[in-house]
Amino acid sequence: MEIREYGRILRAGWWIVAVVAVLGIVGGWAYSFFSTPQYQACARLFVTTEGGSSVGEAYQNNLFSQERVTSYAGLATSTQVAQRAVDQLQLPLSANDLRAKITATPIESTVLLDLCGTDSDPDVARALTNAVAGQLTQLVQELETSQRGGSPAAGATIVDQADVPTSPLGAGLVTLLGLGAVAGLALGVVIALARGLVDRSIRDRPKAEEISGNAVLGGLPIDAERPKTPVASFSKMGEPLRTLRTNIRFLGGGSPPRVLTVTSAEPGEGRTSTAIDLAAVLAEAGHKVLLVDGDIRTAALAERLDITQEHGLSTVLSGEHRLGDAVQPDVIDGVDVLPAGPVPPNPSELLGSDRAQILLEAVRGDYRYVVVDTPPLLSVSDGAILTALADGSLVLARVGSTTRDQLRKAIKTLGGVGGKVLGVVTTFEPHRRRRTKPGSTGPVAKPKIEVEGRESSAATVGRG
Repeated sequence: MEIREYGRILRAGWWIVAVVAVLGIVGGWAYSFFSTPQYQACARLFVTTEGGSSVGEAYQNNLFSQERVTSYAGLATSTQVAQRAVDQLQLPLSANDLRAKITATPIESTVLLDLCGTDSDPDVARALTNAVAGQLTQLVQELETSQRGGSPAAGATIVDQADVPTSPLGAGLVTLLGLGAVAGLALGVVIALARGLVDRSIRDRPKAEEISGNAVLGGLPIDAERPKTPVASFSKMGEPLRTLRTNIRFLGGGSPPRVLTVTSAEPGEGRTSTAIDLAAVLAEAGHKVLLVDGDIRTAALAERLDITQEHGLSTVLSGEHRLGDAVQPDVIDGVDVLPAGPVPPNPSELLGSDRAQILLEAVRGDYRYVVVDTPPLLSVSDGAILTALADGSLVLARVGSTTRDQLRKAIKTLGGVGGKVLGVVTTFEPHRRRRTKPGSTGPVAKPKIEVEGRESSAATVGRG
């Protein structure tokens, strides 16, 4: 994976990084607020042995004292010393509880021993440390004195008594907040990257082109007004739709495709909206256009355009009605519509019949462009059947929803029936900032567009 792909994943998941970073800061504050502060008081002891009369004896005594420091550190945390300290202070805790609060650390290559006691009360921490230090020196004296009497061979002397600590152990609030933020940022980046790597959906046009093996003819941004409005507002969607129209007109060199199917892998990827808007933008250029609802199982086109469908594609293919009786003229300015008609019991058989091929050939002679809205390819075979009869198909890929496997299977399905893929159109693309002319922002119910020097309403919907 290229570095720019990681950058794209992080840009898409910036909110995850931000949220986790904030949670890290909150966690640092919560730890500081709810945790009980601990105070540590330390004393220092000096270990000595009987002096020698020569330099060699003094050196040996020093080595002996360094070895004794380690032993005394073990004695400092022993049960006997702890019990003596508990008895001295008359505290309501056991010897083992006190041992857990005491640490003894020999200073390397010296005869010094640091003794520290920890407690939530700074005064108690000081008292514990000094009591243990005093009991340790007393026990050392007892152990180092021969049973026959005399001076002890070694001893421990308190050099520094423990003082009352003024600040608790650990990091302060500012440090904890900083650590929480850093930890949250790091974790957020990991989560965002993991989410992006696991996410198999199409995220941009280059990926759609790479996965499909076909050119991306255009991209349609998210339109919050669809499907509430029958036709997209050209003040907002005009530019991408006209780009798509231009790219379609340049396909095939001197003989561009005239009968187009609009399909996708799964439902909810914008087929019906794209078919309507494509038909409208082709009519805007002055072409005579027929919009066909090839999804005779759901008939969403008639509902979107608010037209009747007692007559439609299904009744024409079954021989009940003539084509002229089923086509509703000028439903959209410059666009005739052939609705799906009543749902038949055998949709696939009707669409695969000779009548369907004859029908498409007939309308090819009457219209410059025929746009067919089809069902999703991975749900039923209808879309593939219609594409095999048409000049080619526009395969839609919804950004952030259509997966790579779904797009591959859709392309493979069309190839399996000999259908031609004209190109891919990405839908529901995130908005990018762009300048708009004054008065062209916001939803427009009936925007005016120019058709070869005259104005016409591209969203004027006829009532059937």
